[in-house]
Amino acid sequence: MTQALAGFNANGLFLATDSRATRFDAAGHAEAFNVPKLFPLGPRCAVLSGGAGVSVPLSQGLVRMLQRHPSPLAPEEIAHFALDFLSQGYARHLEQYGPEPEGFRRLYFILAGYDPDKPPPGYQLFLLGSEENELPLRLIPVGNLVVMPRNLGMEMRLFKGLAASLTIDELLEMSKEFLEKQAELKEEVGPPYYYATITKDGYRNKTI
Repeated sequence: MTQALAGFNANGLFLATDSRATRFDAAGHAEAFNVPKLFPLGPRCAVLSGGAGVSVPLSQGLVRMLQRHPSPLAPEEIAHFALDFLSQGYARHLEQYGPEPEGFRRLYFILAGYDPDKPPPGYQLFLLGSEENELPLRLIPVGNLVVMPRNLGMEMRLFKGLAASLTIDELLEMSKEFLEKQAELKEEVGPPYYYATITKDGYRNKTI
């Protein structure tokens, strides 16, 4: 189960995630492994996937599809395109493999981007999700902050930090501390951790 964080203020947008994932062998035994879950979707957009393991190949398919698009799409256009594309991909997965194991039936994608044509600050977050294998995926309303799975304590800390105009590096440092603490508490969260920012200058991977 991925632990993901994303948020923005006037200073820019940040994304942070762990890389722990779970797969099942033929006998149904769970095996933990690590996989990247954060991918750029062009110069000013990104997707962060979580929940069921199929979220990663679905995100990679979305990356390839957008690379073939004849012209760059705005974040909101990508979100609506992704809603259909990911829903269709998830439907094919369920048709082929059946329902996910109990406890692994949540699937979500955080889409993040900067649109200079939107009112300042121009940053946007979109949460696409499915619970209990439901189809199609839903576009879930969010503001300038997403923590998945939800953690009210961390949400409050980040909300205050965003409102206080902390820098993106400061917000990422808070996210790093949270991810490391979650890894100590939960075996389904673990390193390496991935961080990125989106500003007016575009998407950047970050090392902390």
